Amino acid sequence: MSDSSSSSEESSRDSSVDTKEVDRKAVLEKYAGEVSVDALVEKIRRGDARKIMLMTGAGISCASGIPDFRTPGTGLYSQLERYALPYPEAIFDIDFFKDNPKPFCTLAKELFPGQFRPTKAHFFSSLLAKKGLLVRHYTQNIDNLERLAGVPGDLLVEAHGSFHDVHCTRCRSQFPIEWYREMVVSGEIPTCDRRVARRIDP
Repeated sequence: MSDSSSSSEESSRDSSVDTKEVDRKAVLEKYAGEVSVDALVEKIRRGDARKIMLMTGAGISCASGIPDFRTPGTGLYSQLERYALPYPEAIFDIDFFKDNPKPFCTLAKELFPGQFRPTKAHFFSSLLAKKGLLVRHYTQNIDNLERLAGVPGDLLVEAHGSFHDVHCTRCRSQFPIEWYREMVVSGEIPTCDRRVARRIDP
């Protein structure tokens, strides 16, 4: 009885997976001619796309000179040996930051806004906003290039924070970004004096 039940459950799971795969293929086939850049541009020109959401990551900033994360040899994670991290992602780990903020603050000095310019992808988002077509722009990037390109802050969701402003990791007090820049450029660890010394995180 247990063998039969197990077989039935496996069959059910397989059927579910197959159905999802069929559905995915059906969707791809249905919109096969509409997923190219030219097709999307035409859809916008015709007025068929009036509510557009963007989801972006490190790739859109590479043309600005900011490395992505995982490309072998050139990606950010392959350039972090000097920080003696337990694992590459630790440099962006909030728990690691609270114990040892120096690696992130050192990297922040190199990535601070002002050294890089927005790319065409950033300006595309800004253009959509000006046309009233952008509903929301979700970004994993902290480089602030969307804002520099003119994307309104109320349309941005910066999933990992950004260099637009900085807050204390404990009391959440906000601090001027220029003060934070001066601290990290001089090699100091920014701390909060609102209660006791707390580290400051963008």
